[in-house]
Amino acid sequence: MQWLTAVHRLAGAQVDALRDRWEARSPQSSVHAVVDEIVSPTEAQWPTTVHQAADTARAAIATDRRWARLAALGLTVHEVEWLALLGACELNPRLTRVLGYLDDTAAPIPPSPALAAQLWNWPRGYQPGPASPLVRWQLAAPTDGFQSTTPWTIDPDVAAYLAGRDDWVDIRGDGPILDVSQLKCLHPALLDEMCCAASVLESSGPEVELVGPTGSGRRTLLAQVAACLGRRVVILDPEAGMRALRTAHLLDAVPLWVADPDEAVPVHAAAGLTLVARTVGAAGHNDRHVRLSWTMPSTRAEQREQLWAAATSAPSPRLVSDWDLTPADVCSGAAAAAAGSAVASRVLRKRVRHGSFQSLSAMALPYDWDDLVVTQRVEAALRRLCNEVLLRRDVLDRWEFRRLVPTTAGVTALFAGPSGTGKTMAAQVLARSLELDLVRVDLASVVSKYIGETEKHLAALFEEAERSHVLVFFDEADALFGQRTKVHDAHDRYANIEIDYLLQRLETFRGVAILASNRKNDLDAAFLRRLRTVIDFVAPAPPERLRLWRLALPSHTSTGEQITGELDHEWLATSIELTGAEIKAIALSAAFEARSGGAVITVPTVLAACRREMAKRGAVLRAEPPVAVAG
Repeated sequence: MQWLTAVHRLAGAQVDALRDRWEARSPQSSVHAVVDEIVSPTEAQWPTTVHQAADTARAAIATDRRWARLAALGLTVHEVEWLALLGACELNPRLTRVLGYLDDTAAPIPPSPALAAQLWNWPRGYQPGPASPLVRWQLAAPTDGFQSTTPWTIDPDVAAYLAGRDDWVDIRGDGPILDVSQLKCLHPALLDEMCCAASVLESSGPEVELVGPTGSGRRTLLAQVAACLGRRVVILDPEAGMRALRTAHLLDAVPLWVADPDEAVPVHAAAGLTLVARTVGAAGHNDRHVRLSWTMPSTRAEQREQLWAAATSAPSPRLVSDWDLTPADVCSGAAAAAAGSAVASRVLRKRVRHGSFQSLSAMALPYDWDDLVVTQRVEAALRRLCNEVLLRRDVLDRWEFRRLVPTTAGVTALFAGPSGTGKTMAAQVLARSLELDLVRVDLASVVSKYIGETEKHLAALFEEAERSHVLVFFDEADALFGQRTKVHDAHDRYANIEIDYLLQRLETFRGVAILASNRKNDLDAAFLRRLRTVIDFVAPAPPERLRLWRLALPSHTSTGEQITGELDHEWLATSIELTGAEIKAIALSAAFEARSGGAVITVPTVLAACRREMAKRGAVLRAEPPVAVAG
């Protein structure tokens, strides 16, 4: 460190000059001669050796690369000299004894502006003030006030930086340097646009803002912008303030702040280009600087597949291509791929979940297509609906059919029909086939008597459903999607507003929603027009009832234990008109009765359960089984 040696030699030259003045005095000189020298109207002339030592020190500082980075923060020549003295005393505390000697004091003296003026021959009365870049950039600060005799201290990180050490960095961020040299850009067109604008305005110190959700790749893309400009990036925490910005400048790196929407980041023209990653664009603007703002685009299916393939050789789960995952989500799932596709899928599901569901209740998915007994027409409609969900990205994006439905990104269907015809089970089968969790909307917690509260609850519900990639099931949908009425009072007006909001929100919903109702005619006509899929469930005919009876009452368990006697499933299916839910309830009731009697399930047991179940709806069982079966 030539600069440090040069400052030491300057101090030594001052010591030699002081001794020469003492030796030049006559032996009879007293303290009065010293005082007379202090109050003399003429300044004492610097010896040539001191001038040479000062020029040598200034030259050593001017040619030092680290000092050049510090001076670029806007320091004047005298501020650089002052910081050099502070740094020299920090790196070699014994130098304070020399300062005490120059001040005619036996004890060590910490550096002060008055001593610096004596050492560097500053103009009378000059000293750094509160507006100095030394203070603004937190390079150094006085211990108490800004008097000329007040000692100053240099920031220890700055002193370590001047000493050439590499362990001085204090950033308080996610990592000092972000290296993107090996990463492929997912959005090359946006990268070119940002680089073009940033390169033109770089000299004015613009703030380049990229808005997007956490994990969407904002930091990576911003770092790639800096790389295009031949710069590296250091990630900073806004709470560290100007200290962190100073660190980035000394590292000759572009600062990248990860900030909240309303969180201000330190911006200074001397620091040059500033990069900011936000979740929502900042509302305020700093008139002294240019802000360039872009929105982070979402990733496409092929981009997510590229990310997965770059991270692991394991096959990707279907969630990677079907769900709107962020790059961070994909990388996390790929990191768990070695444990299997099921584990990777669980990791992905966990990442998109944010806390517990509000107004939503998770439903079990015990059924598959083989368990669902409906007419062929209904089953064909359900499979078409399943394919529509699975293939919507291929059709809308690859085949470019999104131009026909630009505002509708999700899939919404209505299951209409009498109770017990399989609407809920169909939703469960569909969710399992699509590998989606099924959640039922809790109407009691959604609907509120207070004006505007229902809309707030619905907004939060839809946002959470979109974010968590679940299939939303609205049971008894007519309670929410009823017909709008003529406005007679304020209650009617606000009730219609709730329905209008639901209609608009369903159009923009990006997920999958199933609505079930046994009162289709009570639904608003405008709502029905917005649905691409309406499936009418009907009571099962004899062929469907036969399948239901055989599924509900098999002869043996899976372990081989006999549980039924001789049952005429064909007669039960053709003679008694029941829904699927009623057949399940009858089978369960008959099983409990038979088990309590220590016997297998027989025809009388089943018929008794039928009578009890039909009595619930006021019906009477009049059919009688054939004698051979009954006996």
